[in-house]
This record gives sequence, C-alpha cells and structure tokens, in this order.
Amino acid sequence: MARVILEHGIHTEGAGSLGALSPYLTAEGFEVIEPDYGWIAGLETKRLNPVIVGATLPFIQSGDIYVAHSNGCAIAYELMNRGAPIAGAVFINGALERAIVRPRGVRFIDCYWNPGDTITEVAQIGEELGVLDEDWGDMGHSGPVTTDPAIYSCNCGATPGMPVVDGHSDFFTAENLADWGPFLAKRLRSLVDAD
Repeated sequence: MARVILEHGIHTEGAGSLGALSPYLTAEGFEVIEPDYGWIAGLETKRLNPVIVGATLPFIQSGDIYVAHSNGCAIAYELMNRGAPIAGAVFINGALERAIVRPRGVRFIDCYWNPGDTITEVAQIGEELGVLDEDWGDMGHSGPVTTDPAIYSCNCGATPGMPVVDGHSDFFTAENLADWGPFLAKRLRSLVDAD
C-alpha cells in the first residue's frame, strides 16, 4: 500500500484543511500520514522550513507520495531536491516558484492552481524581498512553468466539468472537495498504478 504524506501550510496545525482529502485517498487504497510541523507564520518560513526539512528527511520511505498545500509544497519540493526517495507529489495552491524542475527519481508532480489565489502572489513578493522561504513563489496563482510532460498543470479555476475553484484554500470547501477530492485521488491512483 503506497503511503501518502499530507503536508500542511502555514497558519495551521495538523493536516488542516488538507486533512479533508484523507477519506478520498483512503478510498483509493492509500495509507495516509498526517505529520504536523506546527503553526508557523510566513515570516518564519525562511528560518524554519530548512529545520522542518532536516527533521523530516529521515522519516521518508522509498515510494512515498507527498500531497501538499501552500508552504507544504515548498517543504516537499526541498525534500525532493535533497534526495528524499519520494515517488511523486501533488501540489495544491503551492507557495512555490513556478519554474520547477522534477528532481531525479520523482516520477510525477501534479500542480493544482487557480488565478484567484492572491495569497501566493504575495508569497512571490515576499520571496523577492528575501523575507520568505527562497523556494516560495506564485505557482498557486499561475501554475508551473515547465516543458516536462511528467509535471501536470491543472487550472482548477477553468477545468471543464468541474466546479470553479477561486482562492488559496477554496479547493477544500465542502462543495468543491466533493468533486475535486475524488478527481485528485483517482488521478493519483492511476499515476501510481501506471508504474
């Protein structure tokens, strides 16, 4: 059974709103792990994200999949860049730079974003000013910039047949998650089964 690790964002404890994905992932046969690095503010990410990454690195098992929101995406991306044996990742409204490169050994990265995410626009400004984590950016607002076919870009604000997501955490509202939760979980299952 593949392990899915849920990595939350700032200003929350536990899995936060990301934890609402757990039943959908479990229904697709994944073991769900919900670590908690605690409540931190945006200005603390530059100092604390490297500490969180260092403390998490030994915990990662070969084949783990990261599903992350906001700052959790920056943490997951740094873990992958430091050689954690992560098989794949799902970034939801990532407070992460747009020009990502899939690290060696990572089979896929799915990026869910929407143009109504103004929080990650602020993240980009904070990174440029040097006050936030250096990997932060506005991917959650504008999507990834890549030519890698294994990096999937999903504009949740304009996906045919799906509810419109408009905002940094709107993916997790009950009415949106009822459709987006199964969509994400089934897509993730198909990616894992394809390997």
